[in-house]
Amino acid sequence: MKIEYSRLFRDGKPVLIFDDAKREAETDMVIPSELITPEIIRAMRKDAGGLICTTIKEEDAERIGLPFMDEFYARYLKNGKDAAFSGDLRYDKNSSFTVTVNHRSTFTGIPDKDRYKTVREFSQFIPRLSQLNGTASSEFFHEFRVPGHVNLIIARKDYFSRRKGHTELSTYLVERAGFIPSATIAEMLSDTGNSMTKEEAMDYAKNRGLTFIEGDLIISGWSNEKGHGDRGV
Repeated sequence: MKIEYSRLFRDGKPVLIFDDAKREAETDMVIPSELITPEIIRAMRKDAGGLICTTIKEEDAERIGLPFMDEFYARYLKNGKDAAFSGDLRYDKNSSFTVTVNHRSTFTGIPDKDRYKTVREFSQFIPRLSQLNGTASSEFFHEFRVPGHVNLIIARKDYFSRRKGHTELSTYLVERAGFIPSATIAEMLSDTGNSMTKEEAMDYAKNRGLTFIEGDLIISGWSNEKGHGDRGV
């Protein structure tokens, strides 16, 4: 089975991505950041229920000067290395979080319309990076304030060679589908108090006419395109 990338997101609807039963075993609601609307933020808040995050490729984060937050804490917090120790992280080796932001035109930054504005303006900033030689950081913080209410997360370079989380899965998928390489995502939570099971998420997708994609399928497509062979990395 192959993913029809050109058909994804063309109707402005999010897709659901399940990572792996041996990893988080979670499903995220995913939309290209450039397609964000207040209504999708609301659906992520009410239907998904997890943390709403917006992704950026590591190369683009470096141009702005955005650090991985665990590295920042390890350097600047008292006992920071202990605080940022991730050896007991059961689903991965490290975190993808960087700073939180609000666009400076927002008020508190937390309502659906405020978060929509921040995400939309963030997605529109990314294509400008190649033209901002040496000024990307100052330009970025002229437009965005930290801390804020949109959680930014960084997709590792070369995608699945280094990490296979929702950050990488969603960013690769929207980029491969022809959109600005930034996705806005939220974990799907259940009324049981746990994350949605795969079956619950599949039912949610079916009942709302949304596409459900397994992470293995995304990684396999990437592997084949990179010449690693099926499922190889």
